Amino acid sequence: MLSLLVTAGPDRGRSFVLGTHEPQLIGRSSEAVGITDPSVSRLHAELTPDGDAWRLRDLGSRHGTTLNGTRLAGAMPIGAGDRIRCGDTELLVLEGDGDASSLSVAGGNHERLALIGETVAALSHSIKNMLQGMRFGADAVDLALSRGDLRKAQEGWPVLQRNLDRVHALVLNMLAWAKERPLEPEPADLAALAREVRDLLAPAAGRRRVAVIVDAADGVPPVPLDSPALHQALTNLLMNAIEAAPERTGMVRVTVAFDAATDEAHVDVADNGSGIPDAVRARLFEPFVSSKGQRGTGLGLAVARKIAERHGGRLELVETSASGTRFRLALPGSGSGADPGETHAPTGSDAPPDSRPQGIPPEQFGWKFE
Repeated sequence: MLSLLVTAGPDRGRSFVLGTHEPQLIGRSSEAVGITDPSVSRLHAELTPDGDAWRLRDLGSRHGTTLNGTRLAGAMPIGAGDRIRCGDTELLVLEGDGDASSLSVAGGNHERLALIGETVAALSHSIKNMLQGMRFGADAVDLALSRGDLRKAQEGWPVLQRNLDRVHALVLNMLAWAKERPLEPEPADLAALAREVRDLLAPAAGRRRVAVIVDAADGVPPVPLDSPALHQALTNLLMNAIEAAPERTGMVRVTVAFDAATDEAHVDVADNGSGIPDAVRARLFEPFVSSKGQRGTGLGLAVARKIAERHGGRLELVETSASGTRFRLALPGSGSGADPGETHAPTGSDAPPDSRPQGIPPEQFGWKFE
């Protein structure tokens, strides 16, 4: 029995078992090997059983399929240790049913165990820091109450509350990253959703004395979206911005606009923090990569981008400098714009130079902190 482990791309860490004797489709519209990577075609490649083995062929995908670095021109046999590349997604072929205990070392068990170890270590570190913060806050409240000092108890409570919020956010992001639910898009008011998230995070912003402003342009039409999913994506973006902004003088501005020329709705989230370090930018949207040190889990941006891409949109870093950072969440409208299921060009190093996304000059975005 073979299984596929995603070692690169938005679905990194997921695994798929080839346990049946029927053809298995790889693609964004496939239930067998369903990939969310927007550079993967809806029906990208097919795995066909051949006795006890499997053969791989491309299904005329937009960007092709490679096996161990060679582009497929016909059906090729695969085995444990082979690497399949579809867009920005790489799949490692393993011997076993996807469980770490049943995978052969020759088939890449070391790599899977390394991924599992990386995930467990990152989550354990984050949870440990949160629990330490909760313990500190609880001890402070307990000591103050034992002495009948309500003022001291009030000082310790925000510490406890802040870390409870972080645990809650971590659990929601872990669920969103590990298990997808079907989207249920309905026309929604994007500006109203942004204000709802602002109000929800008002206590967190108030503790840091950070101002959060929502500016909505006139004439933004309802956008087809899954409100609970977009709520989580915006929550992650705003929470990151609030934590990046300086205490007492911090400002976060959320700008909602609609570009009729491209039939896209844009939500820009900007802060006046100190910017994102160069060492982090290249891996900013990977899971468990954070610019917040011990305060970050590295799942917020990864989950937000995944939600945007599942809607046929995108999340991108527009600009970052010593005076602030701005992210843009772009969603397709309901008119005659781009197909939400359109296959994007790969962004990996093996993509043709003219197919890679080009940067947008910051001056085109107009808004700056005063």
